Amino acid sequence: MKYIRVKAKYLSPYIRDLVGLSEEVVTVEEGSSVKDVIMKIAEIHGKQVLAQLLDDSERDLRGGIVVLVNNTTVQDINHKIQDNDTLVFLIALNGG
Repeated sequence: MKYIRVKAKYLSPYIRDLVGLSEEVVTVEEGSSVKDVIMKIAEIHGKQVLAQLLDDSERDLRGGIVVLVNNTTVQDINHKIQDNDTLVFLIALNGG
């Protein structure tokens, strides 16, 4: 089985506080999706991370969570990632 490494960046102070880091390299299986990376991050840092990033069904991002893959917003958590991709996790702000 082949593995790939992706960089996860946590731009939201709330998410950063949950994981205790501003960024890290995460190793997942080749062919993995954004959801697989989120599951790996939760495996490393605890289920509370999962609860903040995914909705209760774990089929979609929680409202307000934005994920960028190589600076492009990704809506589909099943989006496949490649070796050396950069995933940025942040919380969209509403209001004005």
